[in-house]
Amino acid sequence: MFAMTIKKAISMKRLLPVSCTALGVLLSAAAQAAAPGVSGTTFNLTAQPAYVSQPDGQSVYSWGYGCLNTTGLTFVPTAIAGAGCSTMQIPGPTLIVTEGQTITVNLTNNLPPSAGSTSILFPGFNVATSGGAAGLLTQEAAPGSTVTYTFTASSPGTRAYYSGTQGDLQVEMGLYGAIIVLPLTPPTVCGSLGVSSGATTGLPATNPGGNSKARAAWGESDYRLATAAYDHPDSCYDREYLFQFSEIDPNIHIQALAQVTAIANCTTGVAGNTCPTTLNVPTEPYHPVYFMINGRSMPDDMDTNYAAQYPHQPYNGNPHMHPGELTLLRIIGQGRWQHPFHEHGNHVVAV
Repeated sequence: MFAMTIKKAISMKRLLPVSCTALGVLLSAAAQAAAPGVSGTTFNLTAQPAYVSQPDGQSVYSWGYGCLNTTGLTFVPTAIAGAGCSTMQIPGPTLIVTEGQTITVNLTNNLPPSAGSTSILFPGFNVATSGGAAGLLTQEAAPGSTVTYTFTASSPGTRAYYSGTQGDLQVEMGLYGAIIVLPLTPPTVCGSLGVSSGATTGLPATNPGGNSKARAAWGESDYRLATAAYDHPDSCYDREYLFQFSEIDPNIHIQALAQVTAIANCTTGVAGNTCPTTLNVPTEPYHPVYFMINGRSMPDDMDTNYAAQYPHQPYNGNPHMHPGELTLLRIIGQGRWQHPFHEHGNHVVAV
């Protein structure tokens, strides 16, 4: 979605189950369903810079969260091959946890020293912090230091996480990600959405369209993270996707890189220099020209998850489904602008 104007529309921070009844959607290769991410209870993250690619050939200097290490973590769903978590990615690692678990996130600040402190906000959770220093919204990690956030995954659903430090700059630079909380007690029998099969076997065997045969023909396995989105039989589904919408104003990123470089190379006292120590990047007026789903612009978002050509943009945004399947869309607006989302003739229920 490069160089196009996105009009402001309804905010869509919600889950959308989509029933694909008469439409067979894009099956040019084995379907790549699910919301890939890392599962565990302790996540050691880092914030640091790297370049992200755009389909016009540009590499945009950015900041992002990544995995300092993957100790104790599992890549899910296991059906997706080639999974990894680099030390910087946009969006940040999708954290997949289970309702009721106590979650610990250790954030180490490896941004350039001139970027100053950084942090993470976890809206929707009651967060305890340790380490770091008090910031405007939460405890922050100074350059080279670590801060710890602890909370209980109190209810199932999809939520954003993002920087709570100078958000107009740091979120724009790429410091955002998602948390998926899976239900602790998902239903064993699906409910009233036209399905009565056992949830553990998935819905395709009973939905119209012969989906169990279709999966076998394509060599697919179960790409769901759970049997249902919530602790309720009406929230069963066959496939799922996570879409994080965002945008980039490259002028902000260009100025941030220029200032980071100038400060790093400045020598006080040479020719009367007085070197600045912190960035002063204007974020208005705002003129984004790249519009992204899961950190990639069209058509890059159609390539597979964990494609090698996008080392810092691991997640794709290309939904596939068989006719008759019920597809769960987890949608988060991560940028400044609100983005419309049209499902092209499918029946949608917002929950």
